[in-house]
Amino acid sequence: MADDSDFDERREALKARVQAQIEASKEAKLERQQNASEELVVDESDLNDAIAQANEEFNEHMASMENANASQLRTLAASLILVGSILGMASGGLILQGNPADLINAFSVIGNDESVDVSGIVLEPDGSAVADVNVELMNVDSGEVIGLTTTDSNGYFWFKSIDVTELQLTFTLDGHTTVERIFIPDGAQIKPITLREGTGTVVENEIVSRDGWNTENAVALSTAVGVLTVLTGLIGVQSAVEARRAKRYRRTQYLAGLALFSRGLIIFGPALILAGMMLLMKSRDQFSDVGGE
Repeated sequence: MADDSDFDERREALKARVQAQIEASKEAKLERQQNASEELVVDESDLNDAIAQANEEFNEHMASMENANASQLRTLAASLILVGSILGMASGGLILQGNPADLINAFSVIGNDESVDVSGIVLEPDGSAVADVNVELMNVDSGEVIGLTTTDSNGYFWFKSIDVTELQLTFTLDGHTTVERIFIPDGAQIKPITLREGTGTVVENEIVSRDGWNTENAVALSTAVGVLTVLTGLIGVQSAVEARRAKRYRRTQYLAGLALFSRGLIIFGPALILAGMMLLMKSRDQFSDVGGE
């Protein structure tokens, strides 16, 4: 009986140890599961943070590249506007570099010291020559009679070495209308004079009115165009500076538009400026008043 009692005690002790080991194993397994779950949660959170950071860095990189491209476009636009404006200023300088006095002297025959021959022919309305016509040559400004002659049998008359100034030829013949022709000699034979039967005087003024268009007016216009060209070229240079600063978009475009009138090399300069304006439109977000920082 004692042996049976001892056996039962050992069996109960063994069962208790086994039960304790089972409980300990369950607790260890549960603890490992909890630890594994916690480790998994931590890893997923870190992964999400890493992905978010990578996306942010990628977006910043793309934005930086876009800003760099826009900045390059803006720089190119400023360069095109600058070159076109400089061409305009150069064109204006070429217009202005001529001496107006030299131009007037080159094209004006009044006041020229050269002398020329004055000759012509007198005809009837039917085209036949008129001989023995009295021809008087007078300086209009001074009223001085420079010479007197008559036409030959072929209707020709000739005055030699006459100063180039405003002159008047008077043709008289009994029974015919008197003809007065006011002109400035140019060395060539004057156009034929036609004498008609009758009385009175016919005045033929071949000098263009001094109130009309003349060389002085042309030089004045050329000077004005040259000054305008240089000024608009300077405006274009300011537009290029504004484009580099990237402060005010509309002001930059307005100045560039005015620079188109600089007309550098006729159309080449304006074409460059227009191309620059188009590039500015593509990089307008670079300007502070539109979207830039």
